[in-house]
Amino acid sequence: MAILRSIIRARKAIGPLGRNLWKNRAGTAVMEFAIVGPAFIALLLAIMYTMLIYLAQQMLETAAEGAGRLVLTGFVQTTKAPNGTVGLSASDFKNAICNGLSGTNPNGEAVSTPALLPPLLSCSRLTVNVTTATSYNVASGASPTFVYDSKGVLVSTGTGYNYQSGGSGKNRIIVLQLIYLWPTGKGPLGLNLIDEPNANRKLVATSVFTTEDYTCDASQSSC
Repeated sequence: MAILRSIIRARKAIGPLGRNLWKNRAGTAVMEFAIVGPAFIALLLAIMYTMLIYLAQQMLETAAEGAGRLVLTGFVQTTKAPNGTVGLSASDFKNAICNGLSGTNPNGEAVSTPALLPPLLSCSRLTVNVTTATSYNVASGASPTFVYDSKGVLVSTGTGYNYQSGGSGKNRIIVLQLIYLWPTGKGPLGLNLIDEPNANRKLVATSVFTTEDYTCDASQSSC
């Protein structure tokens, strides 16, 4: 009983101050957020970090599909570029993907294609690889190997530009790849999707198709 009386006296001594302290929980939310908030923000940043890479990959896939159609229909092989050459060179083809291109077809008609690379992606980071295959069973979609020097400068992409295998250009199996170095860095929560030097991630979009029946330019012996 003595202990109970001591507790009652202590509570009366504290009086209204004790009751106010018990009822006032205004700082609880701040303390809870201080504990949970950093982890929650880190999780959101990790989601955005991954989402941007997947978004860039999807945009590259869309660009590869459009670029593949330019080869599939013979636009690349037969169009006379503004510089007067018939059949787009590697640089002309990349420029057509990045900025669009206008020219004339074998019938002398004006043709054009819009830019295929979205504004979020930079042309300077894009590499185009075009090869032929003898059959779909041996068509390779492996990512080309990039080589860097001791300073981290890209010196070789292991890519090429070849859509001809002799004879007519019709019914050829073409393997087209768009390779993009996406600038990134280490994400929160230890997330790290870097797989190339200079804090880049290599994105690859591949399109494999058989070219359609198209007409070569009169000046071309093979297209």
